[in-house]
Amino acid sequence: MSDRRRILRGVAANLASIATRILVQFATLPIFFASWSAERVGTWLIVFSVPAYIALVGTGFAGAGGAAALAAARGGDIERSRSDFRTSWSIGAVATAMLALLFAGTAMFAAPSFIDPGDTVAIMDVASAAAWLGLYIFATSQMAVFDIPFRVAGRYPDHIFLYNAASLVEIVVIAAAVTFSDSLATLAMWLALTRCLAAAVIYLSARKASPELFDGPRKPARESLAEIWKPSLAFMLMPLVFGINLQGYVLVVGAGFGAVVLAGFVATRTLTRLLDLFTNMSYAMQYYESGYLEGDRRDLQRRLLATMTLVSLVVSVMFGSALLVAGAWLQDLYTLGQTAFNPAVAVILIVAATLRALSAAPVAVLAADNRHARLIGIYLTGSIAALLLGVALLAVGVPLHILVLPLVIAEASQFIPALARALKTLEWSFADYCAQVVSRERAEDVRNLIGLLRAKP
Repeated sequence: MSDRRRILRGVAANLASIATRILVQFATLPIFFASWSAERVGTWLIVFSVPAYIALVGTGFAGAGGAAALAAARGGDIERSRSDFRTSWSIGAVATAMLALLFAGTAMFAAPSFIDPGDTVAIMDVASAAAWLGLYIFATSQMAVFDIPFRVAGRYPDHIFLYNAASLVEIVVIAAAVTFSDSLATLAMWLALTRCLAAAVIYLSARKASPELFDGPRKPARESLAEIWKPSLAFMLMPLVFGINLQGYVLVVGAGFGAVVLAGFVATRTLTRLLDLFTNMSYAMQYYESGYLEGDRRDLQRRLLATMTLVSLVVSVMFGSALLVAGAWLQDLYTLGQTAFNPAVAVILIVAATLRALSAAPVAVLAADNRHARLIGIYLTGSIAALLLGVALLAVGVPLHILVLPLVIAEASQFIPALARALKTLEWSFADYCAQVVSRERAEDVRNLIGLLRAKP
């Protein structure tokens, strides 16, 4: 596959992934509430929230193992690439299976703690659903780890498309299951079987994409494990950090200001986080494409870092300016006039979102080389410290915009060390980096990229 075709398909796949996530989030709840009671829907959401996090084990090993396997394959060491893949697959499968069994085995004992005696949901139904969701967790981890053969073959967009297709099929499965049955276990069963089928399809496609990774001699697994376990853990922790910075402040604002103010804050935050759609796209493309750079790789990474820093800054400033101008109208439309747009809070949230956008390029440089483990540890520590600072500010009765100010500190705890470590990895001084960000070459790089995408095959 040519560079142009791979990049175009990568852009299309990531855009489709964003659209799929939005569609799934907005489509599933109305489907549930159309057929089930609020108690049953709430119980399902509680039970289903756990598998989403457990499945990250497989995703973590897929990310770290994929970077290692791709680097080895492009370096001509197919035995090491095969070892990286098989080790990621084996360790991820075993770890996920153990966690899935633990989840399924403890669900029956945990169910009474979140089911009221008067609810119509039976404890055994919850326990059975948890057992099926254990299979769902395992199948999901398998779907994730088969990203590695696609990356080695230069066809990672195919995996993204297949994963998105499975998510879309699940909307239909949910609609059918909740329409014809009130059982949580029935819904969990059909979702688990759907994931198993999707995992089988992706497995067969992965074997076709990179058959050399599935059969043949490989190097000792301990070498691969020593390289990938730390970055794998970092990939697993990233959603936890995002959860702290998202849900943590919801709890703090709700506790301090009540439901009405909280609704306004969440609405404003939702608008500002539209910038994250660009950030996620930017990170994904840089992370995946970094593995395919040829020639002077470090020089190309320097140029990419400088260019994407400038692009992210320009996009963030334009987005923030537009939101401050139209924010009040957009929030009034979004919430049907039931909440008020707070410009001071919006400015702070925009600054935090801008720091996330600027972090995408240096984090992608590090993650592509599996050098991001320490960074994520710092980010997690900084996010926890910032949330605790928010709790302390709440205790002294500060205004809302001061209360959410620690979010900027949390995002800075990612951006500053990420940039510093990326510059060190690229053997680049901060002064040279700043000079290159504002260099005329950045416009040329953007034109070259546009030319690559528009060129005829």
